[in-house]
Amino acid sequence: MIEFQNLKKVFESGGQQVAALNGIDLKINKGEIFGVIGFSGAGKSSLIRCVNWLEKPTSGKVIVSGHDLMALSVREIREVKRNIGMVFQHFNLLNSKTVYANVAMPLTLAKLPKDEIKKRVHELLEFVGLADKANSYPDQLSGGQKQRIGIARALATQPSILLCDEATSALDPQTTSSILQLLKKINKEYNITILIITHEMSVIREICDRVAVIEAGKIIEEGTVFNVFSSPKTPTAKNFVSTVMNDQIPDSIKEVIEKQQGLQKVFRINFVGNSAGQPLLSQVAKKFNIDFNVLFGNITELQGTPFGNLIVEFQGPDSEIRRAIQYISQEKVSIKEVTTRAS
Repeated sequence: MIEFQNLKKVFESGGQQVAALNGIDLKINKGEIFGVIGFSGAGKSSLIRCVNWLEKPTSGKVIVSGHDLMALSVREIREVKRNIGMVFQHFNLLNSKTVYANVAMPLTLAKLPKDEIKKRVHELLEFVGLADKANSYPDQLSGGQKQRIGIARALATQPSILLCDEATSALDPQTTSSILQLLKKINKEYNITILIITHEMSVIREICDRVAVIEAGKIIEEGTVFNVFSSPKTPTAKNFVSTVMNDQIPDSIKEVIEKQQGLQKVFRINFVGNSAGQPLLSQVAKKFNIDFNVLFGNITELQGTPFGNLIVEFQGPDSEIRRAIQYISQEKVSIKEVTTRAS
């Protein structure tokens, strides 16, 4: 559906060349919700703007629905863009126009019959839950309502691709959740491919099927949301994941351990699927001559699969601890030794 091949984008700034995108290779499948996450300046905005030709790449390929945009004429690109909707961070609504007029704008520009426009606009306002706001103006709406109007407008031309440029970063957490649920509904009911760029890992966890991490204009990690969250490979991905997984030992607990007992045998144990609900540690304590102390932990859900993360201190003879670790590993549970200073 969307594919980037060795995509590069170079800007001129102060007489110097700045590479915003430095060889992007990425494929987004039809019907999936794909997230691209990165810090400010990583290149994610440049990437998404290359899809709808708000930015023209310096080199490489952008393939949308089988069309290489670099090989198309202006007229042909215009035809491809009609199949792409975009939702912006700050809504981009016209305050002088009613909600109805804002949603109708793409259809008006396409010179559709008035009756067809009216029918489509009312269908969309009903879909986003704002059928009673047709005659209101954007200044009379909340941030979440404005974004719903922006989404309705993006869907007006019945696109097969929806681009979301930090679509929730200006919203509070509760409103963000409602907008993400709406995007899920759009993906499911309309089978629209959604590409989201964000710096919020909670958005990725909530809605995406797959995710790519971008840094300095390059994709440094890519995979399913479950794989990236449960086992991030790069420091940047680990940094993002830690913001929502809450998997670090709090400093207060580190201080207690270090002051009272010195560094102990501390392990990170990850449970996946059915194993997240098993009393594994209780079984270990009964089988081996060790005690355990759960320092920190949580259980969350990633793409419908339970994922548990525990940080546990084992106390006892080294030989018994080694036997316990071997037993846990045989139960298909990930266990890795850490220290309170490093974790």
